[in-house]
Amino acid sequence: MQQEQRIDSLTGIRGLAALLVVYAHLAEERFFTDTHLFPGEMGVMVFFTLSGFLMAFLYGERDPNYPSVARYAISRFSRIAPAYLTVVLASYLIYNLVDPQFVYAISHDNLLRHLLFSGNVSALWSIPPEVQFYVIFVGIWFALRAFRTNSNVTLMVAVLGTILMLIAYRAQLPGTFIGSKIHYFLAGVVFGLVRTRVGASVNMTTLAVLQAGVIGLVLAVILGIIDVDLGSKRELYLTLETAGFAGIFVFLFSFDTGLSKRLLGNRLMMLSGECSFSMYLLNIPIIYAALAVMGGLPPRPALALPIIAITIAAAWTMYRLIEMPGNTLLRQLGTWLLLRPRSAPVVVPAAVEGAGPVLIQAPQVGQGVQVERP
Repeated sequence: MQQEQRIDSLTGIRGLAALLVVYAHLAEERFFTDTHLFPGEMGVMVFFTLSGFLMAFLYGERDPNYPSVARYAISRFSRIAPAYLTVVLASYLIYNLVDPQFVYAISHDNLLRHLLFSGNVSALWSIPPEVQFYVIFVGIWFALRAFRTNSNVTLMVAVLGTILMLIAYRAQLPGTFIGSKIHYFLAGVVFGLVRTRVGASVNMTTLAVLQAGVIGLVLAVILGIIDVDLGSKRELYLTLETAGFAGIFVFLFSFDTGLSKRLLGNRLMMLSGECSFSMYLLNIPIIYAALAVMGGLPPRPALALPIIAITIAAAWTMYRLIEMPGNTLLRQLGTWLLLRPRSAPVVVPAAVEGAGPVLIQAPQVGQGVQVERP
């Protein structure tokens, strides 16, 4: 499979995860009946696992030379920075100048932390582990390359040893640190690497049956046919079984079968997936504003529907007006800073004996040839 091939179901998975988060936040405000299944946390787990999956799928087989790593860094930063920094700065202004009760309480004291992608206000807590994983993946990438090209296991053992140590002590680590969530990213990486080895010749009927089995299992849990005790939210995040299930789910639905296209490749899921990051960032402020507009009106499902529609519309608008242009601008800037070609100086014999070589620099636009003696 070509790495550039678009997999619609993965975009749909992002949309599903974002909608689960929105549903959970509405349930917290009593628009829906709350559930012990923690749909919001499930959505975040899928986001983490999908990040690991995509990094391994897109980059795992490539050579991590300087241009590749630079493009990777540019791509990752330009993907999250426009929407995230916009929300951080807007929240800072709203909280300090308009509404001191604003749900994203970004003040003078914690602004710098959030600008450095290390804040933990409300839903923004999940951004630091994501960014930290982007850094850790570079080490995984180099370890994969060393093992693949030279059968050198030293770096692989060091990287895996570090990750396994973090997993072993995950319960003692803060939630905004990658170590407390590394098992989700690792599950994604493992299944992403497996996905790169699975070609288009795989039996789609078998995959559709497996997908149907997973859906049936999820429905059985939701309907209470299968009783599952997930414990507290923190206990759920620490569980290795949920990380494994998330990895299997993302792997199976990375294949565009007829079933996955109907469930995850439809227009709603695709649209939600495209603007999923903006939806994740905006849904809590929108719910906060909706509650203020409602006044004393009791929350109920009928009122949740327009809030969901407004959230999707606002997220799509932000995606089109901020994420996409910002992504393009930052990619161009990053490419200019890190990947622009550098013209090598040309050494020309000196015309005067004993004068030494003369360096002729490549001319700039509108300039003549510059000559200088070393």
